[in-house]
Amino acid sequence: MKQRIVVAMSGGVDSSVVACILKEQGYEVIGITLQLYKSNNELVNKKACCAGQDIYDAKEVARKIDIPHYVLDYEEKFNDLVIKNFVESYQKGETPIPCIQCNQYIKFSELLNTAKGYGAKYLATGHYIKMKNKNNNIGLYIADDTDKDQSYFMFQTKKEDMPFLKFPLGNLKKSLTRQLAEKYEIPVANKPESQDICFIPDGNYRGFLKKYSGFGIKGNIIDVQGNILATHDGIENYTVGQRKYLKIATGKPQYVIKIVKETNTVVVGEKSKLELESFEVSNFNWLGDGKISKNDSIKNVLIKIRARHIPVEGQVDIKHNKNASVKLYQPVQGVAKGQGCVVYEKNGQLLGGGWIQ
Repeated sequence: MKQRIVVAMSGGVDSSVVACILKEQGYEVIGITLQLYKSNNELVNKKACCAGQDIYDAKEVARKIDIPHYVLDYEEKFNDLVIKNFVESYQKGETPIPCIQCNQYIKFSELLNTAKGYGAKYLATGHYIKMKNKNNNIGLYIADDTDKDQSYFMFQTKKEDMPFLKFPLGNLKKSLTRQLAEKYEIPVANKPESQDICFIPDGNYRGFLKKYSGFGIKGNIIDVQGNILATHDGIENYTVGQRKYLKIATGKPQYVIKIVKETNTVVVGEKSKLELESFEVSNFNWLGDGKISKNDSIKNVLIKIRARHIPVEGQVDIKHNKNASVKLYQPVQGVAKGQGCVVYEKNGQLLGGGWIQ
């Protein structure tokens, strides 16, 4: 009897190739596409993924390879668990990463439970990340295609869910994925990749936030000594490390150093002021072998503070309630609240991560 597997089909080339590969391997494949916005949702750009055209494309791929395909309405859950969190993070002066919340709360929680409800043994996605099983310990690793690697966005994956997940593209280069799409003759073989945040495909965060909640509470832009240099139209327009839109003439380039929600101020300074060697994280999720507990130190690991950040060596000291202190062995610039601090073994294994505070 064939093993049943659900494939999360976004309508793009990656998840479509995953469906093809798994069917070729002999699985009973069911395709599921999540409808995250309805056509009358005025907040979301009509070119956003997981909307009209992508749903149509996923259906066409499923028809081409002869697998059942279902569209599930997740708009309310996506709005409550991802979009609202995105907006509230900006209100708190943070720089959120909705892709991680989508993985954490939608794909590998809600959709995984749905897959089990369909009687599936596994849920597969088109993420570029590798999975290895060593001595009955399942681990996640950086993908072979390091330019496409998505391990940074997976640090909140639950350890207990990993036996139910499959990532068939982890060992493939993107160019080979395209070649396979052509081999399978699926209609999305040459479809361009989606860019930016899925519900803001034009990248206009300011416009989205203003439309969503009417942001724009004026406040002061100050230097590190507390001197008022200018005013701003809302802290949501700024992120740590930013230089644009400051409109400050001090003779030297100024960068956003810190955003203080309590006083509605943006603190700026010279680039050197961006450097940090230590910071705190919350909700640290451990994915490495064995268990960790309070007062444990994870030393000589590689740490990333942004998705495209070159990792640096450091250590993580575990505290209570899933909090942790991070110490980098060399300073880095642009550590921003709300971003992920992701930890790797030097062999590429994803050890986990938490949210920068």
